[in-house]
Order: sequence, then C-alpha cells, then structure tokens
Amino acid sequence: MKKIDKYEQVYINLTWVFILLAFLQMVIRDYFMQNAILISFDSLSTAIFLISILIFNLCKIYLLKKDMFHNRPMYNLLRLLEIAYILFSVIIMGFPQWVYVLVVFPILIITLERGKEKVRRFLIYSLVLAIIFQGIKIYSNHEIRIGSIYFYFSTIFFLHAMLLIFSELCGKIHEDNYESQQQNKMLFVELTDRYKQLEEAQKEIKIQNDKLRDTNLKIEDTNRKLTESLAELYTVQQISEVINSIFDIQKLLQNVNDIIIGVMGVKYSTILMYNEKKNIFKIHTTNISDQQELIIINDNINCEVLLDSLNSGEPVIENFVDPEEFPFVENRGINSLICIPLLARPKKFERAQQITETKKMGLVLIEHKLANAFDNNNLRLMNLIGRQVGIAMENAALYERMNEIATFDNLTKIYNRLSFQKKLEEEFESAKKNNYPLSLAIFDIDHFKRFNDTYGHLFGDKVLKHIAAVIKNSLRSGDIFARFGGEEFIILFPKTDIKRAAEKVESLRKKLEKTTIKDELVSASVTVSFGISCYPCFASTESELIKTADDALYCAKEAGRNCVKLAVKEECEFIQAP
Repeated sequence: MKKIDKYEQVYINLTWVFILLAFLQMVIRDYFMQNAILISFDSLSTAIFLISILIFNLCKIYLLKKDMFHNRPMYNLLRLLEIAYILFSVIIMGFPQWVYVLVVFPILIITLERGKEKVRRFLIYSLVLAIIFQGIKIYSNHEIRIGSIYFYFSTIFFLHAMLLIFSELCGKIHEDNYESQQQNKMLFVELTDRYKQLEEAQKEIKIQNDKLRDTNLKIEDTNRKLTESLAELYTVQQISEVINSIFDIQKLLQNVNDIIIGVMGVKYSTILMYNEKKNIFKIHTTNISDQQELIIINDNINCEVLLDSLNSGEPVIENFVDPEEFPFVENRGINSLICIPLLARPKKFERAQQITETKKMGLVLIEHKLANAFDNNNLRLMNLIGRQVGIAMENAALYERMNEIATFDNLTKIYNRLSFQKKLEEEFESAKKNNYPLSLAIFDIDHFKRFNDTYGHLFGDKVLKHIAAVIKNSLRSGDIFARFGGEEFIILFPKTDIKRAAEKVESLRKKLEKTTIKDELVSASVTVSFGISCYPCFASTESELIKTADDALYCAKEAGRNCVKLAVKEECEFIQAP
C-alpha cells in the first residue's frame, strides 16, 4: 500500500471516531441534559452534517478500492471540495463551530503527503473561501456592524494562522521524512548495485552448476537406461529359457502368466486365446479368482478395442480406463491396463521379396487398480515378452503337432503301431508287477480289398475312419486302441481276463455288423473278424501275446470271418481282473 493510501485510511478512521463522538455528544445533550422530547434544530443540522460526512467517507473508501487517489486532478478536486464543504457547513449553514476542526485533517494529509509548499495553496484557498462565505452570510443577514465583522474575520484569520503553524510543524516532519527517504533511496541504489553484482556472480555460478548438473543428469540417465536395458535383457533371457523349454501349451501359458505377475507387479494377468474361425477370444489362463469378475470379463472380452489390437498387432496402454471403451473392467475397479498381442513371429518380415503375415495367437491382458500405473518402459518390456511368448506358443503347437503325428494315425486319429508298442510295454510290466490279467484283441475288416476295388480308395479310407470311430467310442477310458496295419486294428484291455474281453469284443462285432457306411450314392455294410489272447493264460511275453491273438484271428478267417476266436492253450486258468 502506498503512503497516500495509508494516510487516507488513517484519516477515514479518525473521521469515523469523530462522527461517533459527535453523535454521542448530541444524544447526551438533547436527551439527558436538556430532557428534550423533540430533536432541536441544532441537533438536526448536526445529524445532517454527520450523515453527509459519512457519505463522503464512503465515497473515499470506494475511490481507495479503485486506486483513484493516485490521480492528481482527482485528488486535488477531492480536497478542494472537502475544504469547501466544511467551510460552507460552518459559515453558511450555521453548523456548530467545532466542525471547523475537520479542516485540520485534510490539511494534515496534504502536508504529510506533499509538504508545506503545496499545502500553502490550499490554506490560501481555504482563507479566501472562508472570507467569501463569511461575507455572503453577513450580507445576507444585513448584519453590517463593525464589531461583528471584526469578530468574524479575526476568528477566520486566527484559525487559519493556527492551521499555518500546524502545517509548518507537519511540513518539518515531511521534510525530515523526505530526507530520510532520499538517504534510504541512495542506500537502496547502492545495495541494488551490489546485489546486481552479487546476482551476476551467482548467475555465473549457477550456469556452471547447471552445466555440471546437466552432465550428471545425462550420466545418470545413461546409467539408468543401461541398467534398465540389462534388467530387461536378463528378464527376457530368463523368460526365454523357461518358456522355450516347455512344450505343453497349458503349462507354458500358466508359467508365462506367473512370470508376468511377478515381473510387472500387476493385480491381474489374463491370457486370451483367439479362435480365428469364430473371431472370438476365450480365457485360457488367469489369476482372477472372484467368480463375479470372471463372469464380467468373460462376457465382455470380445470387444472392439481388443479385436482391433490383435488385428493391427499394436499394443494398447491405458492409464485412465474408461469402462465404456473397455467394457470388461466395469464394476471391477480397474484403472490401468496394457494389452499385448501374441504373435507367432514379428509382425512382418521380408525374405525373397515375400511378405508373410503373422499368426494371431491371442492376447495378454494385464490390469491394475491404480491409475497411471504403467509407462512406456512397461509397454516395451511387455512387447518383448509377448514376442517371446508368441514364438514359444508356435513352437509348442508345432511340437504338439509333431508329437501327434508321431503318436497317432493320421487317418483314423487313434494310436499308431509304434505308440501302441510303447503302451503295451508299459501295461505288460504293470500287469506282471501287480499280477492282473491283460487281454489283447486283433481284428481286421473282412474283404476290405473289395471295398477299394469296387468303390475306390477314398471310400475305403472312410470305412477305416468309421470303424475306428465306432470302436473308440465304445471302449473304456483305460483301454488302448491302435491301427496295427493297413486294415488291421488292435485293442488292449488292461485288468481284463479273456472271458470278459471276449464278451466285450463280441458286442463290438455285433455293433459293426449292424453299421452301414454311406458316401453320397454309395452305401455298404462291413463285418470284422477278431482274435483274442490274454496274459498270463496264453502268453508270457508281449510278442507272444500279439502272436497268439494273431493266430486266433487267422482261425476266425478260416472259420468264415465275422466271428471272434480265442487263443488256445491247454491247462489255462482264468484270472479275474481285480
């Protein structure tokens, strides 16, 4: 706040006090000392004056708030009007003489703010105006008497002489303050110069420090990036070693999910598999245990944003999740997420001018309940993990396919001869160890060559697949069924004696006998011949078990086909399966 504002504020406060005291004096005089019932004319005029002063002060407060006291013409006009109003009220209006005291306040303010040279003009203005007002009053009252004129004008001159003396004293105070201010200004200028010198030196030091700090920050940033790169490289290396050593997709994805939760420190991690034919996602692996949350995510995972991410191969990172855009987070408290497409190979690679599209395997969806939980470093690391997982999934799928080719017959989708031989070894060792019977049946299709010659090899293949499907669907889960040759099949019945095996095989023969195979306009029925053997009644080794069953099959063919024959060996005792 500037000096004039402070002085004016003090002046206004003193005026409030003056108005309050004048009002109290008027009340005490009229009501307590004079016991007046009605308000006197003097009291009414005094009240009018006090109200006008009050209004004038409110105007000054408004001007102070609007910062208009620093406008010199406005300030001079205000002071001239103020002095003129006080003199007019006392001389013309006949207000009490003590009101003259109010002239002291503006004179004091002018002196303290501008000095005694400036205030003299206002004193002259006040004296001239008082003489004019007094002359007008005398003339209007027709009181042209020497004594009265002398008294009035001598009072005016006396009061202004006192105002002059008072202004001189205040002017001296103003001069002292002015000298002090000038000294302070000189001191301030000197201090400012020194401060500028010090500031220049500090700036130079700051520039040097900034350069050092920038260098240190660059070194720290380089070290941080190097550390992060090494950490990411180590993490990816460890993940690669783990996932590339697992060829079971179920186990692979479970391990991957556990690794992601540990590395990323997320609330939830879910792996979604993609069905390309139906163009939908299905939850494969997740650590979400709450059933309600599982229902929500399962019902909403096939949303546009996830399908777009997989189709474009671009990851999605969102730190302020909107449930309208990501419906699978609704009512689950998820605020941040990253979605990484699982691709079998890099998005596109070029070799011999050919571009190969990626295979869409699925998505990894990691979620956090905190907002702004992920950054670009997390996204980059998840991209690296996603690529490794995609490649590992393709390797696992290839391994599974190779294992399937090596284990199962390509046409009938049952065990092939090599796989059956391994199963037979395992079951035979178990039967010997645990002393239970093991039955084996061999059968082939009667006159199968006629089907091929008559209807063609494609129809023959259909016959093989149909018979394999019927037999497979009729066996127990523990029975082992395999294709043993061209049209020859073999069945292993663990913990089954030859009597029970014969009953089962006979039911299979009857079921096949009633079967009709159709292919467009072609329709045919088939029969099969069975030979059965059993350990330990008819064989003591694996090869002997197969040979005795094969001999029994030969007997079935000799007997006219479409029948079941048992291996023959004297003194054989049936061992019932436990």
